[in-house]
Amino acid sequence: MRSISFSLISILPLIGRALGGTCSAKGASTGTGVVGVAAVATEGTTSSVSSAIVDSTAKVSSSTSNTDTASASSATSSNGNTTSSKDPTISPGSNPNFKFKQPDKEKCDCGYKVSGLGDIYMPFKFEFNFSSLENNEGFKSGDDLKEHGWRINDGKWVGGPNSTGLTEGGQPESISHCIGDPSSLSIKDGNLLLNMKGAQTAAPNQLHCPEIIHDNATLYGIFQSEIQWTDTPGTCQAFWMNHTNPNQFADELDIEVIGGAIMNPNKEGTAPGIWSTNWDPAGDPNSPLPNKEYTGIPHASGENGSGQPTTFSEDPTKDFHTYTIAWVPGTYSPRYMDGKEIGSPNQYNAIHPMEATFNNWSNGAKGWSAGPPIEDSIMKVRSVLFYYRTEEVQSLPSNCKVEDVCTV
Repeated sequence: MRSISFSLISILPLIGRALGGTCSAKGASTGTGVVGVAAVATEGTTSSVSSAIVDSTAKVSSSTSNTDTASASSATSSNGNTTSSKDPTISPGSNPNFKFKQPDKEKCDCGYKVSGLGDIYMPFKFEFNFSSLENNEGFKSGDDLKEHGWRINDGKWVGGPNSTGLTEGGQPESISHCIGDPSSLSIKDGNLLLNMKGAQTAAPNQLHCPEIIHDNATLYGIFQSEIQWTDTPGTCQAFWMNHTNPNQFADELDIEVIGGAIMNPNKEGTAPGIWSTNWDPAGDPNSPLPNKEYTGIPHASGENGSGQPTTFSEDPTKDFHTYTIAWVPGTYSPRYMDGKEIGSPNQYNAIHPMEATFNNWSNGAKGWSAGPPIEDSIMKVRSVLFYYRTEEVQSLPSNCKVEDVCTV
């Protein structure tokens, strides 16, 4: 992930997204559990979130602790829930079109089966429209949206560094790394604005970027958002799933675009389009940068790890479009744009708890984000709709019947 002078075409499959990737160096997850009737919080206790953002969740005993976790491969979890042994097999092209339906029941206390993906079961739902918030010119702290189920990055790294700290010749080199800044996020006309402010300097501790995280650790789910990208050159914009234990695992499932390389290559030669990327869960989360001892491929981009993005059929900066990350058990987690499957990696599928995250960042690395931008780069998010599992709840609770599950 150093800013090096090798041919971008030859090196991008190895370091492309890694040239300042979306990995955030953050502490262990402390997310709030999303609760409807009763569910497990991520710290082993039940907690509540505004009912405006939670439709309903599976009926789960509130006595379940964080140690009583369900395993997707076991027959029965220690809290009495039978884990899912009938998850559908999702493979490239098996579900080329995807769309959520409206729930077929008024009450969905026993969870949901997602009809567009083989009726895969998801016990929880999180739905949020940023139009429910009043306009503001910037948030002030990381907890400003806590009550709504969000955590704003305040002072932690966003994206990846622009350098390993050493030049190709082994000489010390300064590292530029974006820092989370709540004031870079705001609400305007019903949309969340993630503004990588222009005219910043690519130098240590000088870059400030927006990042917001769904404040609940998940383990599989269908994550959808309405997003409008910007083609302002100099940033990486991302909707992605990030590992919750950065000191142990490196799981990531990403949807990304590069400002200045939306419909056409940018001046650095980055291919245009939408990048779908997975990171090896067994990789080293603290050393994501290639070095002289590293010869492996840390991630897979595009269909079959082709290292190429999916080109846009229309300019996605002109309006909002729907983007979906379908994180499911198995080897393949497809991505969708406006309900159409796009090129998605079928290796390095995530297997550890993750959180849905949005960010817009730069570190000045010429091989990826480039920049920083000369003028403000504003990515917009209108809404999200997540159906998901947690580490504690992987399947239909024992006090529910199959016929009680809502179809969506």
